[in-house]
Amino acid sequence: NVRELENTLERALALCEDRHISAADLNLAPALSPADAASGTKYPLQDYLDQMERTAILEALEQTRHNKTAAARVLGVTFRSLRYRLERLGIE
Repeated sequence: NVRELENTLERALALCEDRHISAADLNLAPALSPADAASGTKYPLQDYLDQMERTAILEALEQTRHNKTAAARVLGVTFRSLRYRLERLGIE
C-alpha cells in the first residue's frame, strides 16, 4: 500500500536524528527465519491479507444489512465464494 509506505517513511524521517533513515527508524516487524518458514508458520502477509479481507467483507455486509447475496455482488465475488470466505474467516 503506497499510503502505508509514505506514512512509514514520514514517521522514520521524523524519528531519525540526522536526516539519514536507518533500519531501526523504520520500526518494521521482524522477518521470519527460514526455520520458521519451513515449519509451516503462517507468514505475516497472510495475516494481513486475512484482516483486509475480513474488513472488506464486514463492511459489505454492513452496507447491505447482512444480505449475503448483495454483499457478494458488492465485493465482486460469487455467493459461494463469499460463503467459503465467511466460513474460513469465522464470520457468522
